Amino acid sequence: MAHAGLLLRLNCQEYKNWMKAGQCLLLLKDSLQEFIASEMSAFHKHLSNRIPPPRARCQCRARGRQFNPGCLVCAEWKKHILEHHTNRNGEIHWGNCDPSLWSGHYWEVAKAYMPRGCTDKKRPEACDASALLNLITTCDHFRGPDLSKVREVIKCRNDLMHSSDMKVSSAWLRQFGNKIQNFVSEFRHVPGIKEEGSKIQEVLQSDWAVLEQNLDTYDGFTLECDAANPVFPICDLELLMIDEMLQELYYQLEEEDTLSEKDLDNFQTMQNFLSEHKDLQSVFQSKMDKLALLLKNHAELKVGLGQE
Repeated sequence: MAHAGLLLRLNCQEYKNWMKAGQCLLLLKDSLQEFIASEMSAFHKHLSNRIPPPRARCQCRARGRQFNPGCLVCAEWKKHILEHHTNRNGEIHWGNCDPSLWSGHYWEVAKAYMPRGCTDKKRPEACDASALLNLITTCDHFRGPDLSKVREVIKCRNDLMHSSDMKVSSAWLRQFGNKIQNFVSEFRHVPGIKEEGSKIQEVLQSDWAVLEQNLDTYDGFTLECDAANPVFPICDLELLMIDEMLQELYYQLEEEDTLSEKDLDNFQTMQNFLSEHKDLQSVFQSKMDKLALLLKNHAELKVGLGQE
């Protein structure tokens, strides 16, 4: 028996647009992983040739945006990482990295060029599209392509994750599709990216109609694109996108000193959405509780500082 509202949710055009955009970003991410792994491995080798190897593993640790090296080797690595960082005077999430591993693990260096939240990501495959795209724009090893095309896709991705009602218009989706194709054209030298660009076009042009008789075929979620395409399960996609959005909202609220009305509205919109869809609420209740506790702590801090 399908949950109440499930069919309506999955057939809402703006909700389907939101998920289609998420699927396109997953395809784009998949097409970039091997390329970025190869490039960052070469970049790591380039830096390693200029930095003496450690005699033993140090105890240096980074926290948040702060990192004060406790040994000469980590100090050298930090210096060289900054020299190639396009945001060297801005926000760098050193806490993503384990500096003691910089000498031997290329991906620990790569994470210095990514947004917050990549601490436990040990390889490119574990990272989301945002992490990989930001890496391209913040590490000057990636010279040559027009990075404005990358930033346009990053902005679309951020719009998608900040849409608290998880809906985007068909007009927005068309613009997003154009920006994705501009990106693909700019990186046409990357093996396999043209093929992924074709898959992305198929996703954007497909109907994604959900039929009631198929709702329980795949854990309650089945998506049929059209007669020419195989049945595509959306359970994992939907859960992945909501999970990523909640994580992003948590990081955003955690870093803010004061909460705006928009922050509170976003949380309330998300809470209302989940309460209307019990199948999703049961999955994400613990994360919503975590967000609610963070909001409560913000409110108590505000009262303690006399900012009411």
